[in-house]
Amino acid sequence: MIYKVDCPLCKALQKEKDKYLYEASNFVILPTKKMKGHHKRIMIVYKTHVSYKNLQKEIECILINKFIQFSKKYFDEEPTFALVESTYATIPEHWHMIACDWFATPKEREQLNYTPHQSIKTKVKWKPMLNDNGGMGK
Repeated sequence: MIYKVDCPLCKALQKEKDKYLYEASNFVILPTKKMKGHHKRIMIVYKTHVSYKNLQKEIECILINKFIQFSKKYFDEEPTFALVESTYATIPEHWHMIACDWFATPKEREQLNYTPHQSIKTKVKWKPMLNDNGGMGK
């Protein structure tokens, strides 16, 4: 792992191990320092200090997929959660991503409206396709 001494996320990775919700060889998931009115707000942080533009897309896709899998369980009491893009990241030089519930301060709620995000369902219920007679199939 490559750490940068003056990076807040690199410091958090080293000093806040007791707050880790999940750890893998190349990333950790932990609560964010600032909750901004949310009941639950977490982030995935790539362990190596690398910027958004320099992280390989294949690795980013794997990280996002792992984060969604974890978040669906973490936010299981909510029907949906927000997976927030890094458009306004306060630390853009170190790859990380935020997931949060929809409770927020008015200022944060407005920020969420302007920030690209995905609303992800925690539980997907399968509904069979019905034909005109109300049955399945032909």
